[in-house]
Amino acid sequence: MNDRSHGSNTTYRKQQPQTNMAARILGDLYWFVQVVEAGSFSGAADRTGVAKSSLSRRIAQLERALDVQLLNRNTRLFAMTNTGEQIYRHALDMINSMEAALLCALETNNTASGLIRLAAPSSLSEWTLNTMASFQCCHPRVQFSLILEDGSLDLVAQRLDLALSLDEVPTDSNTLVARPLAELTMVIVGTPALLTRLGNPKHLAEVSDKHLLTLGTNTLPRPWKLKTGLRDIHQPALLADNTNTLLKAARTGLGLACVPLYACSEDLIEQRLQRACLGEQPCSTSLHALTPPHKGITSTARQLIEHMRQRLISKEREGISLLFEAPSGERHR
Repeated sequence: MNDRSHGSNTTYRKQQPQTNMAARILGDLYWFVQVVEAGSFSGAADRTGVAKSSLSRRIAQLERALDVQLLNRNTRLFAMTNTGEQIYRHALDMINSMEAALLCALETNNTASGLIRLAAPSSLSEWTLNTMASFQCCHPRVQFSLILEDGSLDLVAQRLDLALSLDEVPTDSNTLVARPLAELTMVIVGTPALLTRLGNPKHLAEVSDKHLLTLGTNTLPRPWKLKTGLRDIHQPALLADNTNTLLKAARTGLGLACVPLYACSEDLIEQRLQRACLGEQPCSTSLHALTPPHKGITSTARQLIEHMRQRLISKEREGISLLFEAPSGERHR
């Protein structure tokens, strides 16, 4: 054996313990993220199928290896330390890179597979679930994680691959890509009994805030968007964080709601609800598929978006008009 070979082997033997330790730390960082996201060791044990004692041992091992305290934990408190929060963020980047590598391998044959994390407005929950089911029938190796969210979304912070949004789409951001899917007709609805009690108003000017239901958070009601302008609502009968709640409240007679026609079509057919204030024309709202920039979107997410578009084409319903991508391909949010 020449001196060069001997030196190389010596270097390898010196590096091997460090390599083994790095591999153990990488594995323990993965379990650290699982524990943090579950909110407890017992919650992580339920989600992962790994024993609580084993998870606790792995985190303690990680703390010893890094020589830092990652978690404050006692019978009443489970929280990350300041250092733990910083390491958690780095660990998330590590896991995202690992998942990207796995997806790269899985997508070499363009077969849809793996976990898709997506979010959708509550008013489209049934349609989204049906679309997920039909997509999985064609691609049985796909799994889903779904968040129903009517407000703004942070794809990076929430680690989402795809989000359906009915909000306005800004054009001045490089962090998201918005693909237009459909335009939804909005209608004002209420129970027949409530409309009779209100005198069957034709215009919203005849209806006080106390008979209106709207989206919002805390003390910030969202105005209704009408083709003639905004109807500000200062003291609504109900302030809710999702459209499904507004629709349920409208069915009880609590007030009038402005919701997608698609979401209440069966209520109108069965006459549980009636169109109200026919002299007003609410603005329609556009449905967009939001994804990370081009390099960040997975092949599976692209295929799901195309599946959604095909379902809209084949099963178009009243109140939904198809939108198509601009020639440039995509709008940025």
